[in-house]
Amino acid sequence: MDLSENVVSLQEFIAMVPSSSLPRIIKIASGVYLQSSVYDIHGSECCLSTGDLVKVIEKELQTVSCVDLCTEMSRELPHNFAGDFQICVDKCVYDTLEKLKKALSCGDYTIPFWFASQADIIIGTKVIKKNRPIQYISSGKSKNIHYAKCRTWDDSRELCLKLPFKTPGQFYEYESEETYKLGEVLESPALMKRNLKCSSLGKSSYRLYPVYEMKTRMQMRKDVVKIPSSLEVDMVDITNQCGDINFTCPLSLTEAFEHNEQFPVVAEIVESSECNHFLKSEIFSHLKKGQKLILYKKTFSTKVLASATKSKAFRFFYIHDVYQGKFRQRPREFPTVYDLWTKAVEGIKLNVVVTKDCESVDNAFPSLSIGDHLKILYPTKTSSVYSEETDILVCRKDSEDDEEEPEEIMLPMYLEGRFVEEVANNAKFTLNNIIQKCKLPCEVKAVVKDPSLTTDPLTSFASIRLEEFIEEPVLLASFLKNPSECFEIPIKCLDISLMFLEEPVPDIKELTSTLRVEELTEWFYYDLQKQLPENVLPPPRPPKRQVNIQVETSHNLHLKKKEPDLMELKPPALPDRVPHKRCPVEAVKKNLESCTLQNKNTYTSMPLKMSISTDDELEEDHDYETIPTLENLKSTHEIIY
Repeated sequence: MDLSENVVSLQEFIAMVPSSSLPRIIKIASGVYLQSSVYDIHGSECCLSTGDLVKVIEKELQTVSCVDLCTEMSRELPHNFAGDFQICVDKCVYDTLEKLKKALSCGDYTIPFWFASQADIIIGTKVIKKNRPIQYISSGKSKNIHYAKCRTWDDSRELCLKLPFKTPGQFYEYESEETYKLGEVLESPALMKRNLKCSSLGKSSYRLYPVYEMKTRMQMRKDVVKIPSSLEVDMVDITNQCGDINFTCPLSLTEAFEHNEQFPVVAEIVESSECNHFLKSEIFSHLKKGQKLILYKKTFSTKVLASATKSKAFRFFYIHDVYQGKFRQRPREFPTVYDLWTKAVEGIKLNVVVTKDCESVDNAFPSLSIGDHLKILYPTKTSSVYSEETDILVCRKDSEDDEEEPEEIMLPMYLEGRFVEEVANNAKFTLNNIIQKCKLPCEVKAVVKDPSLTTDPLTSFASIRLEEFIEEPVLLASFLKNPSECFEIPIKCLDISLMFLEEPVPDIKELTSTLRVEELTEWFYYDLQKQLPENVLPPPRPPKRQVNIQVETSHNLHLKKKEPDLMELKPPALPDRVPHKRCPVEAVKKNLESCTLQNKNTYTSMPLKMSISTDDELEEDHDYETIPTLENLKSTHEIIY
């Protein structure tokens, strides 16, 4: 069997090919397919199409089946099987030595074997007696005559012979006592072709059928493909005809970025997924399979992530560092002192104006009025009556009177209000300048459009929030049909495979780029936010300080609800009865007013809320203890008096 010309099954071919002869290139003559069109299962190839080229680079033994030729029963041998195998003698007779060798060999693979002739062999003046065993060693060629190098023994004398393969005779295989281990049999195509016997298995004849896992290379496959040799595929060995084929290996964008290929280079997209999910651009909708690109260079793109609102609709942008429009800083708004405190913690110096009256519920802290000008100094901590230690913000408040000096005040975290940043400088800044001047995130307004853009979308927004500075690796590319207009391909966002072509790169004098502003989809914006490094957030806002204190004084003073932390109200003590002397009413009033509920709230101090209930509001039928009122006490003292 000539493996280089005949169509054989894949399993037979792999079993006959020794590992030392790999790699081999095979062509699929008849493919195998699965009903579900599954191409790859658990990393192993399960579908091969007719005409596919496969480069077998390695094989690994999986199982060895031993079949009894008499009973056709099969058993699996372990890889470390220690039995000795011998060749079953071929009982056929051949009229030339060439035919005998071909029958006992496997293509170009043969092993030394013993043979004899049923007739005398005459070589020149030498005669080899019939049935004398002769050992075949190897083959040779001299003067266009192919011959076999052999040796035999005559009266214990070793004779070396050169027998032409065309020598006539009655040649047959002579039984040999040579033994082989399992590994030797599996690595020899000539032994794998033969029937074997093994005393460890029985007295029958056996054939070995190994199953290998092949590691291969295939066209348009990036990784090593594993193929089981048990696939029912017919193939042809074409190694000698085609030599070493370079299989096209697709590259991901990351691999193309790291490749040592000299740029610029022409590349073709061989696999692409949907590209419209992250940028609203027509360019990326054309990045499909079969599209040819020119990759000019690999670089890093710098841009700013921005967001803006218009008509209650959010829009998101990449503003590239080459953007030529100009911005003006917008004053920032801060709804609470806490928001000012977070900026002070970051070391940002602010001047703000109060836009909402802020009344403090704690006498230790001042209230604020609309129009007050504050300069944020520093955050610190202080102790108060209601808590051991609290965070405060120290500010400098400008006086309404120019002659008075500004005073330093302390503002608690819980103080609500509205503050707007004072921006004295109305200068216009480029993108790079505004990033250096203001710490991101910041609010700006685009006041001058980019002259290179027909329509600048940023100028239509009253406010733009610059959020994050981004630097990412990209490939600078253009379409082969329009090579002068280039764009950036982000390698981390797109799932594209491409291959480099050997086509010439067009000569381009000048490249133009429209990369100024790119609009992002909402999905990609929020997905990008997850990938960005998280900033350490300050502690949450402290809760508002609240207290609910209610004292009721009436004819029958009582508590409608008893709280576990409230003290029960006791009636006031009556004054001592002094004969012939009126008890002062003011003293009684003062005594009654001193009966209040005291409840220290952890967060704030509120003024006591006095609620006086009338007699009409009280229930007539009750079993509470009656407490004398001020009028009753007055009448009583008048009677006594």
